[in-house]
Amino acid sequence: MPEKIYCYCCRVHHESSVMRLFRTRTGLRWRCRDSIAAAAAGVGERDAAGRRQSEWNRAEARRLAALGNLARSGYAQ
Repeated sequence: MPEKIYCYCCRVHHESSVMRLFRTRTGLRWRCRDSIAAAAAGVGERDAAGRRQSEWNRAEARRLAALGNLARSGYAQ
């Protein structure tokens, strides 16, 4: 199983091959290549990338909540 690293920008764990250390005011942090590229792009593309990531995060939260509801109801095996 490949090592996963948390991207502080998009708040998702990615494989280490797509992660880069990024300098911030408080030190070095891990960011994925996609978040770095989106930040370097124009405002419209950056906003679109943020909307896509937010929708993915919402869908993942709904999926995990549904799994939790199944586990609590006794249907998960």
